[in-house]
Amino acid sequence: MPALPSLSTILYWTCYLVPIYLFVIAPGLRTLFPGQPPAVFFDDDFYGPDELAPSSSSRNSASTSNDNIKPDDSVELNCADDAYRVHLFSRSPLIIYVEDFLSRPETDHLLSISENKYTPSSVFDGSSERIDISVRLSDRALLAPDDPVVQCLEARARSFQGWRPNLSIEPMWAQRYNVSGYYRHHYDWAGTAHATAGGGDRVSTFMVYVDANCTGGGTNFPRLRRPRGSQWCRFIECDDDLNKGVTFKPIKGNAIFWENLKADGTGHWETWHAALPVRSGSKVGLNIWSWYQRSFE
Repeated sequence: MPALPSLSTILYWTCYLVPIYLFVIAPGLRTLFPGQPPAVFFDDDFYGPDELAPSSSSRNSASTSNDNIKPDDSVELNCADDAYRVHLFSRSPLIIYVEDFLSRPETDHLLSISENKYTPSSVFDGSSERIDISVRLSDRALLAPDDPVVQCLEARARSFQGWRPNLSIEPMWAQRYNVSGYYRHHYDWAGTAHATAGGGDRVSTFMVYVDANCTGGGTNFPRLRRPRGSQWCRFIECDDDLNKGVTFKPIKGNAIFWENLKADGTGHWETWHAALPVRSGSKVGLNIWSWYQRSFE
């Protein structure tokens, strides 16, 4: 019968193997086989799997207000021809990087009309709206829906998505981040597309950089894998730890488009994202959310 190892031998190998597992094997397994997130759903103003999940009565006001109206395609707009360039970042979920989504005159106009409208950004805790700088530190300004440039951006967002039926554009908000401004990781979808007969949800997001005179302030997706090609280093941070996922650089006029929902109406867990802190200068972003509503049928 073989002799049992001594207590000192067991302790020795435990102290030797545990660090190897924690710092080498476990990170490798998480990279190769990423686990599913907790089964909770968040609106854009909900902020983390360790927080309270929203109830059906606490959805963002965009889902219940009459501000989201199916656009009248018979109205002709005097918009400049689109001149953006697209790069496919991911097929599933669909993520497209868009160069020059905004022209320079458009960025200048958006900065001008939002300048005197900023108020502190708020979050929802499941039942009420409040300001919480431990979650979100920024200012936001509602853009007038009758502004010609805003209307052209709405039309551009719809044409980019193929003029999909049952889809409308939510009221647009400019988001300003000064030094130390940030927004913790969150989802833009709420998991409500099929909750009721007339249920709706944010089917897609454009994160548009209106101004980016800053260091830091990238848009981080910790559950995405960084592409191998160095060509992407123009648009994403390539010096970060691979385990931090993908961080898009804030570049004025450019945009990131992604689909929030799968074909069955459930959300893509890989779209968990955050606005990283601005280290110097300031950043202005523009959220263009597309709302799917079956009641439009």
